[in-house]
Amino acid sequence: MVQNVLKALHKLGARKSHLAHPSVRFFVQLCSRHGMIPLKALMGAPLDVSFDMRLPGASFEYHVTPDDLLGARLFWQDWRHWEPYVVPQFARFARNSRRIVDIGAHTGIYSLFACALNSSCEVFAFEPFPPIYARLAENIRLNGFESRVRSFQAAVSDTDGTGRLHIEPDATMCALSDSSGELEVPLVTLDQMIPIDGGTGLVKMDVEGHENRVFLGMERVVQDSHPVIIFECIPGAAAADIDDWLRQRGYHIFSLIDGVPEEISELRPERFEFGNHNFLATHRSHSG
Repeated sequence: MVQNVLKALHKLGARKSHLAHPSVRFFVQLCSRHGMIPLKALMGAPLDVSFDMRLPGASFEYHVTPDDLLGARLFWQDWRHWEPYVVPQFARFARNSRRIVDIGAHTGIYSLFACALNSSCEVFAFEPFPPIYARLAENIRLNGFESRVRSFQAAVSDTDGTGRLHIEPDATMCALSDSSGELEVPLVTLDQMIPIDGGTGLVKMDVEGHENRVFLGMERVVQDSHPVIIFECIPGAAAADIDDWLRQRGYHIFSLIDGVPEEISELRPERFEFGNHNFLATHRSHSG
């Protein structure tokens, strides 16, 4: 079936350089979403285009470039093939949050989504890798969100100063390293950067194993605002320490592996299948 579809496109004169044309892309997207064309067969298409990224309840402009693997995935498929259980929960809490913090913002998808969903929110976005930070800043400008998104080319941790960032071919996997990272980057803490005024409603965190250090640097923010926290915790991370830290501060922890968050008694990411390591923490003072 895959070969037949690709051959049909080829006969119509469609090469990889043509697939992004709107009249072709719709058909290719449909085939990709239904498994008729595997995503890997499309990832080599030379994309350098702005498109309307649609997520539940909102949309925004996004510029995808040839080296943007995440953007390409969303260009050819949609959010249901990316983080289908995280996106709706993010939307649920972002709609009513005065301030949203995006740690590990990458090219800005969640920051842009927050602004498109909630016209009165402000976003603090942190991304340490300079080429990706430049893409984040470009996407913010593309949507006219400069006055609402405060972006920082820095990694979030438990201390300020500098750290070492390990660079991966897939830039979504770059992570802080104690000593072996190829690139020196600035470090900041949320307690240093976020106003203590009761206004932080939602924190989204994707830092590839550095979560425990981020939590240690946001003590005042948590005590001040009790924000909802959506975070990734992968096998090998300090899950037990994170679990203790959150529960001691009055949080319940839920897994995000299906349509309805399920409360868990212990944060153990290795219990879940690969790719399902996203969790939600809500304070006991929150109702519903």
